[in-house]
Amino acid sequence: MRSEHFLHCRDCETLFRPSPYDRAAEFRMTPDGFTETVRDDCMDFLARHARHHLETLRPTNPHAFHTGALWDATAPTYWEVSNGEQVAVVEGRRSQVGSPLRYRLRAGRVIAERVAVEISESDIRRQLDDALYPGVAPERKLAAFVEAFKGIVWGLDARDLAILYDVPGDPTVVVAQLPASAMARLSDHVHRIFDQSDAVRIIASLAGTDDNPDGCTVLVRQQVRVEG
Repeated sequence: MRSEHFLHCRDCETLFRPSPYDRAAEFRMTPDGFTETVRDDCMDFLARHARHHLETLRPTNPHAFHTGALWDATAPTYWEVSNGEQVAVVEGRRSQVGSPLRYRLRAGRVIAERVAVEISESDIRRQLDDALYPGVAPERKLAAFVEAFKGIVWGLDARDLAILYDVPGDPTVVVAQLPASAMARLSDHVHRIFDQSDAVRIIASLAGTDDNPDGCTVLVRQQVRVEG
């Protein structure tokens, strides 16, 4: 039994997720020193439900769906699973930090949607500033570009953006690249706001043809829910 599978007792509606650590020994401090207790969590589960109707639930997707940052221990995580006939969702959740992870089976399917584009104004200003020389770009020109940038990005559909990579530690946020049409409009604004020599350097930075290979990017917030 591989650790990404779940065991489901249909009589008790209980779930267990086998793990390579099921046989890890448990150590406790006693007045005489440490004591070691041999464990086998998987066999204990099988023994408790030996006369029950057990089934194996296998993931239909290789990825778990996190609903919060990885450091948020209480944010639920979903796995879409199937017993070979029906698809359902396993929800894993901790009631509080430090408490064990509990699983429950839910009807439905996992839906992951890109729901919003997020802009870091400080990052935009920093990128333009670095494209020229730190502290050289006039504030009024930086402000004008930021407003133009927002106007273009707010008109985009988050679902149409090309994803570059996930934000480390937060699966609900990804870094996305602006489409060519948005970049063309952005370049027009750059030429209107800055002089020719500065515009060339800024456009190279936005397009990723300078030392910043990602070019001009935005953050896309993803929302995970169970539907059905």
